[in-house]
Amino acid sequence: MSDDYRDRMQEYAQRLMGYKTGEMVSLMVHIGDELGLYQAIAGQDSIDAAGLAASTGLHERWLSEWLRGQGAAGIIDHLGDEQFRLSDVAAEALLDTESPAYLQGYFFKPPSHEIVERTIDAFRTGVGVSWGDHGDSASHFLCRTNRPFHLQLARKIIPLLDGVADRLSEGGAVLDVGCGSGTALTELAKAFPASQFVGLDPAENMIREAKERYKHLPNVRFEVGYGESLDQPNTYDLVTTFDCMHDMTDPVGTMNAVHRALKPEGSWLIKDIRANDTYQENLEIPVASMMYGFSVLFCMSSALSQPGGAGLGTLGFPPNVCERLGYDAGFKQVRLLDFDGDPFNNYFELKP
Repeated sequence: MSDDYRDRMQEYAQRLMGYKTGEMVSLMVHIGDELGLYQAIAGQDSIDAAGLAASTGLHERWLSEWLRGQGAAGIIDHLGDEQFRLSDVAAEALLDTESPAYLQGYFFKPPSHEIVERTIDAFRTGVGVSWGDHGDSASHFLCRTNRPFHLQLARKIIPLLDGVADRLSEGGAVLDVGCGSGTALTELAKAFPASQFVGLDPAENMIREAKERYKHLPNVRFEVGYGESLDQPNTYDLVTTFDCMHDMTDPVGTMNAVHRALKPEGSWLIKDIRANDTYQENLEIPVASMMYGFSVLFCMSSALSQPGGAGLGTLGFPPNVCERLGYDAGFKQVRLLDFDGDPFNNYFELKP
């Protein structure tokens, strides 16, 4: 065995085991979130397993092992003598749900064995798993990861659209296609109480959750349905679609249906993953490998959850795809909004 081969093997093995390390650390972050451990550590100058057990009522030995692992990973700071602390940046990333730096939502409950087996089978059949079939954990993941950016919608994004803020202030009609459990739509509804808002999503569990969570808002209602089945010509001042064009089995049909549904002076606001036009360019994204993993398990799987689905996938809706599909559907204007407050997503305005 040559020295060159041995060195390359060592490098490759370290890289491969690094991904397994990440899997284990990610699961421990999820457990810490579920048990409220980061909240319990926050604000403490230092804490050990005994102190954490006393404040949480949990078992010291389990907390000791969890703390050791979190310290080894650098998620929390080890101060020596098995004393630990949550740094200021860690507190923002793990606990501040309104910060653009909030990342805790990404560490959600892993897919069940059933979903993994269905995903493996999809490689044979070509038919994937819809977002709704992933259950409530997927819905909560979407809500938590998107919340910091949804809070910016009314204040920073809507003013970038042509005349939309004025129309909504006076009383307009808004449709959110792919509303999930309603986080984005309800932020807009609270900001523009004179307008009426409708959320549409094919995932029945997410619509049930939205109806229950936001039943106190008088200007919002939710319906189960697909964007491509929309048949309401010349109805809406604003249509929104957040982070789900790439998940749709029929994005072309949705493009055509939304074009018909908008009023002549209306706008369609699309938010989607900040992807590039080619795979080679996507390799420059620091988390590209994670994005392609999400695609196989969630996004592309959803987009192929019906026979003949488009299968765009997580990085499948870059600007050139949005422009091509938009102009093919009859939109006269497709523009990428000048907004740098969201490092993960592009924002587009389409006008009929």
